[in-house]
Amino acid sequence: MGYSHYWSFNFKAGKAADLEAKYQQGILECQKFVSKLAADNRAAFGTSGLAGYTAHCRPGSYAGLHVNGAKDDSCENFIMREHFKQNDVSNFCKTGRYYYDIVVQVCLLIMKYRLGDAMTISSDGDTSDWEEAKDLASKSLRRKVTIPDSIRPGN
Repeated sequence: MGYSHYWSFNFKAGKAADLEAKYQQGILECQKFVSKLAADNRAAFGTSGLAGYTAHCRPGSYAGLHVNGAKDDSCENFIMREHFKQNDVSNFCKTGRYYYDIVVQVCLLIMKYRLGDAMTISSDGDTSDWEEAKDLASKSLRRKVTIPDSIRPGN
């Protein structure tokens, strides 16, 4: 059995230009988070523990998000396209609870924070599995980020 996170976009939840601007802001914030995490990991462990353009490019130099775990700690690529409307209406990423799972969760929370009703996220995990990601997303954005109601409560 896998462990996955799911998201969908509502392309009609606002003006296209406004949604695109919010999407771009969220993408850049996710890139900065991933870049900082990768740099911190390299300093502490000699490796980023991550693969993909987002983990190894300067924020803003690669459009969109593309990240996975490194080597044996990888599962499926987490991808969000360059522009909001280029994404599929719904998508998922199986992380198998590998190390990069936290990256996927934080980025989904950041994107949900920015896009509001234009994005829905859910997970095979429950709210207790998302607490660390919520704290990291809040710290990264310097704003209070909450776990959406679409993530079921922990036991």
